[in-house]
Amino acid sequence: MFIPDNARDLHLDGDRVQFTPLQLDNIYKHFRWNNDPELNRLDSEVPYEEETFGEFKQRFEQMCFNPSPVNQDFEIHAEDDVLIGVAYVADISEHNQHGLVGVTIGDRSYWGQGYGRESLELLLHHCFETLDLHRVSAETFEYNEAWKKLVQEAGFQREGAAREYLYRDGEYWDKENYALLEHEYRARTVKMTT
Repeated sequence: MFIPDNARDLHLDGDRVQFTPLQLDNIYKHFRWNNDPELNRLDSEVPYEEETFGEFKQRFEQMCFNPSPVNQDFEIHAEDDVLIGVAYVADISEHNQHGLVGVTIGDRSYWGQGYGRESLELLLHHCFETLDLHRVSAETFEYNEAWKKLVQEAGFQREGAAREYLYRDGEYWDKENYALLEHEYRARTVKMTT
């Protein structure tokens, strides 16, 4: 498994998206997304509670300048270097060769245009080709249809659910667990190129 010595220098290029390390210059956009109740509902287990800029700044600076060695966080930039979202590989296990991925397109004007799909493909390429992972996992809440569709279309297999795991909107929801194995990724990649 290859984990770059300085993951903060990683840049990944796709056709329409580029991943860069988190940049402190973009803190205000990240802060807006962090305090967006709809984005919180889609991808956070923690109930929405507005965070002050000072609290967020402290956490964001930690992610920028002293990141966890088992997590890689990226900004997603579209054409003309427009910041549109974030992506991550978390809980990277060098010994077991697995990690957990996530993609959030925070800029709603880029929703429904394939940027999430391309971002996930770029992230998977990084996981299997650069990090040499054997297994990549993804989690979704049962009501997050967009993310669920993306991981299923990328070849992830549903492995089960933590039933009634999350309490939102006055009811309990399952957290669904998906995974993609290296040989499944490679077989799918071959099919896409033939």
